[in-house]
Amino acid sequence: MSNFYIIPFAHLFLVIILTFHGSVQHEILHGHPTGHQGFNDLLAYPSIALWSPYFIYKSSHLKHHEDINLTIPNIDPESYFISKDDWHSLSSYRQKFAAFNMTLLGRLTLGPLWYFFALKKEFLMSFKKPFSINFLVYFSHEVFVVIILYCIWYFFNIHFFTYIVCAYLAHSLTMLRSFYEHRSNSNPNHRSVIMQTVYPLRILFLNNNYHFVHHKNPDMSWHQIPREYNSNSDKYNQSNGFFLEKGYSKWFKKYLVKPVSEPKHPAF
Repeated sequence: MSNFYIIPFAHLFLVIILTFHGSVQHEILHGHPTGHQGFNDLLAYPSIALWSPYFIYKSSHLKHHEDINLTIPNIDPESYFISKDDWHSLSSYRQKFAAFNMTLLGRLTLGPLWYFFALKKEFLMSFKKPFSINFLVYFSHEVFVVIILYCIWYFFNIHFFTYIVCAYLAHSLTMLRSFYEHRSNSNPNHRSVIMQTVYPLRILFLNNNYHFVHHKNPDMSWHQIPREYNSNSDKYNQSNGFFLEKGYSKWFKKYLVKPVSEPKHPAF
């Protein structure tokens, strides 16, 4: 049995590894590293960051790539916006929670918890059809979570609570990237951001910070994206309505406690 804690800054290292694994899963579901997607999917499974079953994530994320529907609530599975009808049906407490989730502080602290409960709700609903693919995917994920937590304790001496906290922080870090990667706009091309950030974060997120470029070239491998953008920056900047951001630190200054947008979608 190895001792994980001989690694300098062991907890930070684990958070980075789990965050990076999520970026790798994203790369894999878009058809990399081989031309055989079945083999690629095996490389992504199981989800060592615990939260989301890989095949559920894959299905919802590919639906998210229908750019015409970006940010539209109840259609885009990755939208944080709430439809007007749903908004009026929420209690004042849930409306305040949704507004807090539109701040960077809310997204980083409670965003992973929000996502966790949404997934568990779907898992419980899948019990209605115990022989469905959805149920098998969710159930196998829960089994793998138990196996992962046991293995990291047995082989690496990491307490399960420590691992869960690190996984939570990894999801928070991913949510930093995705916090304002989409906005509501009548033009679908103007809904995806181009974030220019430091090299270590670009590697951590496998260049998904160039999010508009990724949406326009979803099959393009991560290492090709910066060259594609740098070679055609004027075209991309004009095409996405100059939705450009320079550095995640600015989001902390602007949106730490101020909502980046109203949670109620302005059009739907």
